[in-house]
Amino acid sequence: MGIVIDSNLRSILKKIYSDIENNGGEVSVSSPDYKQTQIDVLVAKGLVSKIDASALDGWGYILRPTYEGEIAIMECGNTLKSKVDEFINRGIEIGNKESHTSAGPYHITSVSGPMYDKWMGEINIFNERHLKNHPLHDSIYTTYFHRKHKPSSYDDMMGHLRALSVDEEFFGQSSNTEKETSQMINDSVAQMLKRDIDRCNSFLENPFNDSVGVDIYEDITSKYDSIIPNLGNGLYQYYAEQHFYDPEISGDTLSFNLKNLKNKMVSYLALNYPDIAKVAGEADRGLSDKDKKVMSNKVFIVHGHDNEAKQEMARTLEKAGFEAVILHEQADSGLTIIEKIERYTDVAFAVVLYTECDLGREKEADIGSEKYRARQNVVFEHGYLIGKLGRHNVCAIVKGDVDTPGDISGVVYTPMDSNGAWKMQLGKNMKDAGLNVDMNKLCI
Repeated sequence: MGIVIDSNLRSILKKIYSDIENNGGEVSVSSPDYKQTQIDVLVAKGLVSKIDASALDGWGYILRPTYEGEIAIMECGNTLKSKVDEFINRGIEIGNKESHTSAGPYHITSVSGPMYDKWMGEINIFNERHLKNHPLHDSIYTTYFHRKHKPSSYDDMMGHLRALSVDEEFFGQSSNTEKETSQMINDSVAQMLKRDIDRCNSFLENPFNDSVGVDIYEDITSKYDSIIPNLGNGLYQYYAEQHFYDPEISGDTLSFNLKNLKNKMVSYLALNYPDIAKVAGEADRGLSDKDKKVMSNKVFIVHGHDNEAKQEMARTLEKAGFEAVILHEQADSGLTIIEKIERYTDVAFAVVLYTECDLGREKEADIGSEKYRARQNVVFEHGYLIGKLGRHNVCAIVKGDVDTPGDISGVVYTPMDSNGAWKMQLGKNMKDAGLNVDMNKLCI
């Protein structure tokens, strides 16, 4: 909250504003219902305005609302306590809908399912953001950690939440300034993201045990589904209608999904916590040392039918020490085209060549008004790479008089001139993306 008051004053303020709303815009207050000192604090903080209505036998005020007070009331509806109470209410609903009793001799009752996973993930995020110094922090984390394998995890978590809900001392505290609180939240979420990025990298470097990968996959999807937009988009065996991540995956499918989840976490970290990402060394896309060394040397080339432009680009990059990745030169391994694109675009940078390969016009335009256009695959792969790598990691080079697509008109296109000035611009773009570029070698 912008203006700090304790839980007792917050309750008084809420009652006053409720009475103001029910009494046409103002309310009278006096003893013994209120203490004068408490009302004076609310007035001094600008949360209510007063008209003195004191009598000889006591004090009394007529109170009216203020803008600051109305904002404070709205914020009161989104306090930490209200969030905890929301978790409890959702927990009750989840316990009714996703409760299961085992068929064995002991008839053990447990709770599991997609709603339960999402609920647990959100509680863990709340715990890391707001409860670092609370006595229940470790207990909540331990319960979250064992949520898949301990039948009593649901009951344990509900107990933690109910104990937290009645901790008035905690909810009344506000020892940090708004800036300090924001920084604490950023630090905790960023640290959580970094840990999970590292877990993905460790598994992807050596995916010897699918069960380990599935545990990571389930943990990450339940943890970040509610905060990273479109987390499931593009994953195999994700069912958007049910908001359900099927855990029955393995092998290449598991690795593919974890790789995509890792990239989305890295992007979210860089977009939302850029300062923390930079300090933590995550500006290089959160990769392991092994991945960094391999990927920072690869540049993917998207091209059409202009073989001369493709070869010139590839040789330019290779002279500067980079590996030019051209899709049709890579092994098929039984993959479809889109699967090959997904596999071979794990690179640090990409170059898209717009060349005079096709002719096109609007259907209403006169015959003969056609303009040169790039191949359809070039436009598609350009958009795909912007989404996967980020716009600053993709450079569009135009050779000739090519009509560029309107939907990505914000993209800066570099002309592939005959004098080779485009090489200097390409080098600058690669440097801006964090690649180590020797301009002397690139521009010769």
